[in-house]
Formats: sequence, structure tokens, C-alpha cells
Amino acid sequence: MIVREMTKEDLPRILECERKCFKDPWNEENCLNEFDENPFSHGWVLIDERIVGYAFLWETFEMAQLARIGVDPDDQGKGYGDILLKACIQRSKEQNCEFMTLDVRVSNEKAIRLYQKNGFIQVNVSKRYYPDGEDALVFTRAL
Repeated sequence: MIVREMTKEDLPRILECERKCFKDPWNEENCLNEFDENPFSHGWVLIDERIVGYAFLWETFEMAQLARIGVDPDDQGKGYGDILLKACIQRSKEQNCEFMTLDVRVSNEKAIRLYQKNGFIQVNVSKRYYPDGEDALVFTRAL
């Protein structure tokens, strides 16, 4: 099992996972923007024979934001999300970031437990954050 930097060649699998993981999946244009237009974005993939998870991490000065993290639903419950999250935390520490933040749907209990297990604390609620009107919880942790 390895975590490595994402390449554009990984996008078909990332897009497949996006559609399976999220109510409002990123499309190819969104993902390409992370590669081509966002100088603060870094993509990571977790491979266990194939890509089972991925993350987009934005690092700006002392702050890291976990913009997206997903594990194929067929591979959930195996600890992959924890491995990938820990890799993102370690990467942000190496880049001298002091804090990491993220947003999560209030209904995503599995993800909330994962974030809390990894030292994140809820600091805010963003009302009607998602396109379907669901609120987002805002989490942060010191690095």
C-alpha cells in the first residue's frame, strides 16, 4: 500500500470514485483545475493494487485545507481513509503548515468520526453550504 502524488493519468479512476462517493461530485473540469489552475493544490492517491482513495489538499502558507477526500465505497471500512488522512496531515506538517481545516456534511457520520479520531475539532457550522442545502461542519486541528 502506498500514497503517492496524483497524476492526470489517475483522473478516470478519481472521477469514478467521485461519482460513487459524493452527492455533488467534482467533474473532470473541476479536477483539471486542481492540476492546471490552482497553484496551492496537491492531489494524492492511495494505492492497494489499484487506487482505492484520493485527496486534494490546498496548502497556503501556514494553513492546509483538505478540499476533498474519498475512498471508493467498495473499499470502505478497511482503514484506507485513516491512512490517507494521516498522509495528508504529515505532508502538511512537512510543508510547515500550522493548521488543517476541512468541511464535512452534517450527515456524514463516518467521516466525522474519522476526523475526530485524528484530532480535529468542530469550530463552526456553514449553513446551507452544499448545493442541496445541507449544512457543513467546519473542523480544524493544529499540526
